[in-house]
Amino acid sequence: MKKLIYLGSFVILLCLTGCNKQLLDFEYSYDKAVCNYDGDKFTLKIDKWTDYDGEQLQVISNGKTYLISANKCYLIKD
Repeated sequence: MKKLIYLGSFVILLCLTGCNKQLLDFEYSYDKAVCNYDGDKFTLKIDKWTDYDGEQLQVISNGKTYLISANKCYLIKD
C-alpha cells in the first residue's frame, strides 16, 4: 500500500513539473536589487533580504532597511 502511495505521489509530481512549474526553489541568495520607486531607478547591494506574504520585500543594504513592492524590485545574482 505504501508503494502505491509513493508511486501515485511521484506521478502527480511528474505531471506538475511538466506544466512548466518549479515545485521547489532553492535559490535564496542574491547579490543586488534593482528597484524603481516613483520613477527613480536605483541599485542596492544586498546584505540581507526577506519576503513577506503578498508582494513586499525587505532589503537591508549598508545598514539601511528598504521595504518595497516586489513588483517594483528585481533581485539579481551575479
